[in-house]
Amino acid sequence: MPNPEFKFPNDYGKYFDAAGVLKVDYLTDLPERIAETLKHEWPALTMTQLRAFYMHAKRTEEAWRRGVSLGKASALAEAVNEIKRFEYLANDRLKLKKKIPQTFHDFLCKNAKNVNAEDGGKSLKAFLEHFEALVGFCAGRIKERDRT
Repeated sequence: MPNPEFKFPNDYGKYFDAAGVLKVDYLTDLPERIAETLKHEWPALTMTQLRAFYMHAKRTEEAWRRGVSLGKASALAEAVNEIKRFEYLANDRLKLKKKIPQTFHDFLCKNAKNVNAEDGGKSLKAFLEHFEALVGFCAGRIKERDRT
């Protein structure tokens, strides 16, 4: 059943508790609620689309880690900039091509805005863990490819 009541919480994107630990809701309740909403939205999101964005994020993380290991000072800033691209990529997919649902657009944009280099990569890692949880909760809820 659709969840029209779902709205991103006002403090969405404030990934960490007072102790600086990723809030468990970003690994459990929030991605599950987002996945359930995506199940019912149109245009339908496919696992292929979801994984494409997720793998883009994971490749960005790998490039960041590789850059750090090579002593590249700009590696984190470059990774953050790559995640920031999700905002305009999501806008393109939603507004121009009508290929992704509003909730997924909002998920990408809100998280892209909250990832920054000032925290040494903590927000980037938190976003990736949150995104990984979303992929897991979407499995079995949304279709692989068929958009009909």
